Amino acid sequence: MKGCKIAVFKLGSSLIADETGVRTDWIDSLAEECKELISLGVKPVIVSSGAIALGRGVLGLGSKTLALPQKQAASAVGQVSLSSLFQTIFNIKKIKVAQVLLTRYTTEHGESYKNAVNTMRALLDMGVVPVINENDAVATEEIKFGDNDRLSAVVARMVNADILFLFSDVDGLYTKDPKTNKDAKFIPLITEITPEIEAMAETSKNPVAAGGMVTKIMAGKMCLEAGCKMVIMHGKAQYPLARLNAGEKCTWFIPK
Repeated sequence: MKGCKIAVFKLGSSLIADETGVRTDWIDSLAEECKELISLGVKPVIVSSGAIALGRGVLGLGSKTLALPQKQAASAVGQVSLSSLFQTIFNIKKIKVAQVLLTRYTTEHGESYKNAVNTMRALLDMGVVPVINENDAVATEEIKFGDNDRLSAVVARMVNADILFLFSDVDGLYTKDPKTNKDAKFIPLITEITPEIEAMAETSKNPVAAGGMVTKIMAGKMCLEAGCKMVIMHGKAQYPLARLNAGEKCTWFIPK
């Protein structure tokens, strides 16, 4: 973190809520670490999934398959809960937060892009932590094809971040899916996204893991091109930065 001025944290849905309910203790641990970073002069930015998962709980939808309009409705309801959750926990640490909802259109069209960048930079200048998510309620393609791995990389470029932390349910990048291949080798450091590295994720036989790792590699490629470091680590346990600092297993993407 030496020399870091802006850090982006991407949180997967499973870090916000799981089968046991909303993981307030984990979010509280992240808020505590953000408070420490702020005291060191680092400005945190959070990209958080979880709106649909929380909306399912509020609406009593369980784990059943939802039609697209139902997913959008769950997202709209859950986004209120998600924002309230961050506001409540971060306020206890005396940290102000703001909700920013983006769509692919926003990040790809000049005037909208400029407005979003100006808003986020103004929030950071005022000491406010932006909590960012896709606007699933109105952008159907984001629900069907979007993901917050790539969104977090886009956000990292928008705010000129120094590091992007991908807190996930995987502890890094492997040559193969380690769940189905005993000979899978762990890769601790990447400085360039080669065709071989891209193929590692695409040839995974686990559709969930393959999709997840493909998007993480895409995010890594975007960060490397922008001169931003990126790290993939297992984020489920509390105080992820402290664990990382203690030497927990992870994969770093370091630009040349």
